[in-house]
Amino acid sequence: MAIQHGIDVLKIDARHLQGLLESGRVTSLDLVRQYVTQIQRHDSKLHAMIQTTSIDLLEQTARSLDQERADGKIRGPLHGIPITIKDNIATHPSFGLPTSAGSFALLSSKPRRNAKIIDQLVEAGLIIMGKANLSEFANARGTNMPSGWSAVGGQCQPAYVPTGVNPQDSTEGHSNPSGSSGGSAVSVAAGYAPLSIGTETDGSLVCPSGRAALYTIKPTIGLVSQEGIIPISNHFDSAGPMTKTTHDLATLFDVLASKGSTDSFTASLTGSWSDISVAVLDPSIWKYPNTLTKPADAAEAQIIREIHRAYELIRPRAKKFVENVDLISPEEFEFEGENSELLIWLADMKRSLNEYLEDLEESEVRSLAEVIEYNNKHADVELPPTHPRQDFFIESEDQRTSPAEYERHLAHLREVARDRGFEKVFKTHGVDVVIGPTDSGLRSLAAAGGYPVCGMPLGYLDYNGRAFGMSAVARRGQDALLVKVMSAWEATLPPRKTPRWLE
Repeated sequence: MAIQHGIDVLKIDARHLQGLLESGRVTSLDLVRQYVTQIQRHDSKLHAMIQTTSIDLLEQTARSLDQERADGKIRGPLHGIPITIKDNIATHPSFGLPTSAGSFALLSSKPRRNAKIIDQLVEAGLIIMGKANLSEFANARGTNMPSGWSAVGGQCQPAYVPTGVNPQDSTEGHSNPSGSSGGSAVSVAAGYAPLSIGTETDGSLVCPSGRAALYTIKPTIGLVSQEGIIPISNHFDSAGPMTKTTHDLATLFDVLASKGSTDSFTASLTGSWSDISVAVLDPSIWKYPNTLTKPADAAEAQIIREIHRAYELIRPRAKKFVENVDLISPEEFEFEGENSELLIWLADMKRSLNEYLEDLEESEVRSLAEVIEYNNKHADVELPPTHPRQDFFIESEDQRTSPAEYERHLAHLREVARDRGFEKVFKTHGVDVVIGPTDSGLRSLAAAGGYPVCGMPLGYLDYNGRAFGMSAVARRGQDALLVKVMSAWEATLPPRKTPRWLE
């Protein structure tokens, strides 16, 4: 059963757990034992975790935090709360956990130190339950492969689709959990912990959160430290929280962004649209192409129908509501015969990944070239028939983009996403945010411009149970506004549902 000590791990959030801890009804030791039990019950099917922290270390950490509580030392609102971490975020070997990015090439690697955000989480009193599965190397290895798979972790399964991933489905098909932070999202939806940390370059937080009925935010680039996170591009990468409620999101976001009581994101939890001007996108236009999501007419019709219902709920509540705005398409990233976004992150990846690998205390590989060679030598596990490609890696390694060409493409990308994209919509229509389907190019435009983008749950397909969500984009630096949008969304839309088949 998912319920012990009166706690339904599929449903309960961190805020309510903290209330139980404060009242003495449960201890952190009780919590880690219950969450470990849930992982043991379901992860042989879901493959959301790469490794769980040893029960001895979990219990030792929980007892220590319980003692601090008994002594009146409370580190903050997340003191003693369990959390899962995506396995591209470095943890010191003392945790007994890998930092593998899902690759056997890095499984035995040893970082010299924790990622900065790991130290922040520990200081805030969170208990790291383990490392979550992901699309290998955060989906930066190769093209046209199902999301949520890594050689180490296997295929992560969706929390809301009992039949699991259909091997015949498309890359982001309706049976797929999406990625690259699929394990982080599924671990929360499946009751392994109330909170998780994922990362996003382009869609890797918002897309899997949408398919796990969670709230998330990819912050403005630079707001959350990327130190110690296996990189792709400093222009696009960010870690972010994944939670069941906006209060949990704001509280965890405070930790990641080093916010104090005077500038806490929780102050934005108004639950009101009254001072937010909203532009929305047409869901019949803003959607994935059939090559990404295999068509299912009933599913697509339901998604469009429920998006319009959500718009009708927001319309009378918002300060201003502008429907079907004309936002530029990511197809405009094409420039001088190249996709500027892809060119930039492929150029960045070789440099930044080499720097990360060179800094490791121990590692079988020290460069992108050595990762490629490792995969070729171990093709039976790293390049299986379902995931046979590492063409992004090879293209990144072989790329000879000149500094001048790089700057031209970066300037083009910024012009498309900013000047001709979001800023044009914000200024032309006098709005604060743009809202549209998560499963669309909206997240790519946000990535290209360095904008914060959030994800919010919306519905569940009659077709197969799969959850789907919406996203919102605000100006750079307006992360608190997106927290307010999520709060208003949560107060307006029906409550999220849990995957009851996992009880």
